[in-house]
Amino acid sequence: MSELTNFSNQLADAVQAAGAWTVRVQARRGPPASGIALAADLVLTADHVVDPSREDNIRIGLPDGSEVQATVVGRDPATDVAILRIAGGTLTAAKSATSEPRTGALALVVGRPGAQPNASLGLITGSGGPTRTRRGGMLERFIMVDAVMYPGFSGGPLVDADGAVLGMITSGLGFGGPAVALPWSLVSQIAETIKTHGRVARGYLGIGSQPITLSAQAKELAGGQERGLLVIQVADGGPAAAAGVLQGDILVRLDGNGIANADDLQSLLGPSRVGSSVSASVVRGGELKELSMTVGSRD
Repeated sequence: MSELTNFSNQLADAVQAAGAWTVRVQARRGPPASGIALAADLVLTADHVVDPSREDNIRIGLPDGSEVQATVVGRDPATDVAILRIAGGTLTAAKSATSEPRTGALALVVGRPGAQPNASLGLITGSGGPTRTRRGGMLERFIMVDAVMYPGFSGGPLVDADGAVLGMITSGLGFGGPAVALPWSLVSQIAETIKTHGRVARGYLGIGSQPITLSAQAKELAGGQERGLLVIQVADGGPAAAAGVLQGDILVRLDGNGIANADDLQSLLGPSRVGSSVSASVVRGGELKELSMTVGSRD
């Protein structure tokens, strides 16, 4: 056979391999979406394809053509991840790629909006992050792929030329441009947290803020930092209020990390920070004050 035929067969084999753990998810009005088997009874999919009003009527189309009912284990709208549990454990768990995706590598988006798997060939155009999602979360990193996102592909896998999963594809993050996938290493961590707790807790200080340029005096107090966060609101009973943060304070550091904007702050308030004690440096009345606060949890 020619090299082109061999290559074509390799791609078809990759789709077939991924099809063994790619399922159909019917959890909304309109067209079905796709999902990835995490375990014999667990399915990973995109949160935006699971309509909260239809959580009691979710159907999963299995690779063997049968259909089973599923329930919601938990969800994280901020990163567009949901975990479903099927009745009976018959799924084959997805095989993870052994290495991170490389820019310029070929990849396949696989979905199962119908009875059979569908696929789209693309190129890994790069990676990005951290960035804020349109649902208010901070996404540490994401994969960009130049592939066609056909209807029903959200929640399905992005796979390499061997059919091993690189990430979960989704159109629900609102970044625009190329198709976006959550890296498998990241989405697996999110899924594990959801399986354990039903949600992903995120750090909360209880302040409203806006970025400002520091005055010459404030800049000197902040060690030369150009910008900070002006506290314009302090939530009653929140962690910041308990620590003594006042409206008009300028937050410049958290645990020694410079804070120039809201994204800087959110990147330091991940799930691992919830319940921990942090040091906040604020400029107040021409002085730099160090305040200790316990990071709360945002529901």
